[in-house]
Formats: sequence, structure tokens, C-alpha cells
Amino acid sequence: MNTLTLVFGTTGLYCLWRLATGRGRGIEVFTDVNHVVMSASMLAMLWLPSGGVARWVQVVAFGGAAIVFLQHLARSAEVAARAGALMHAAMNLGMVWMLTTMPMTLRTWTGMLSWVVTGSLALAAGWWALRAARCSGHRLMCCCHALATGGMVVMLAIMNPIM
Repeated sequence: MNTLTLVFGTTGLYCLWRLATGRGRGIEVFTDVNHVVMSASMLAMLWLPSGGVARWVQVVAFGGAAIVFLQHLARSAEVAARAGALMHAAMNLGMVWMLTTMPMTLRTWTGMLSWVVTGSLALAAGWWALRAARCSGHRLMCCCHALATGGMVVMLAIMNPIM
């Protein structure tokens, strides 16, 4: 848990710093806010029991964020922007999945689907890591995305039953 606390604390603080210093423009500002909220939510999942209204507020917020990223995907022309929007939509939908399945006893179909979500997010983390290695302009932000997505992979893997 200490490693995941470090992961989500670091990514959240980095994006908070980006917001405070005005580093982002357009969708980047929304992305930074999304990362700050997502990091706080992941830290809360690690350390505090949550349920009821708090859980469903997060489901609505992350579901709405996924829609924003899917709209950005539809409006983007370049491949990297489209892939980034798709990865962010997947992360937000992964949060929705985690929040809705976490409180229930996982049945076979939800357990299998959880591993599909985990695998998809692992691919997204790999894509961000590859992008960080290849691009020069947004290397630190891509590392942040890879770290946050990788942390989500670990959280989901911990929650999933071994099939």
C-alpha cells in the first residue's frame, strides 16, 4: 500500500503543480484536473472505506470524464491525440468499473471482465511508457500517465480473484 500511496500521491501532486503553474492548455487542463481527482480517489480507496453516496458521486464524475475524453477522441485529428483520449477514457471507465465492482463479491463473469479491464489498462500503461520514451515534448506527462495507469493495474489485480 505504501508504494501505491507514493504512485498516486506523486501523480496527483504533479498534476496539481501543472494546474498551479498554468502548464496545460485546453484538454490538458481537464486532464490534469481529472488526474488530481483520480489520484485522490485511488488514495481514498487505499486508506478509507467508502460507500453509498461518495461511491456513486465518483461513478458519475468518472463516467462523465470518460464521455469528455470520448468527445475529444471524436474531434481529434492526429493519432497521438486520439490514442491519448482513448487511453484516458479507458482509465476513467476503469475507475467506474473498480468503484462499482469493489463492494460486491466477484462472480465468475465479473472476475473475468475485471481481468479484461486490468489487461486493457496494462496495455494503456505500456503505450504511455513507450510514448514517454519516444516523444520529447511531453515526456514527463507521459511518464505521469504511465505511472497512474500502472497503479490502477496493480489496484485492479489486487482486487481480482485468481482464476
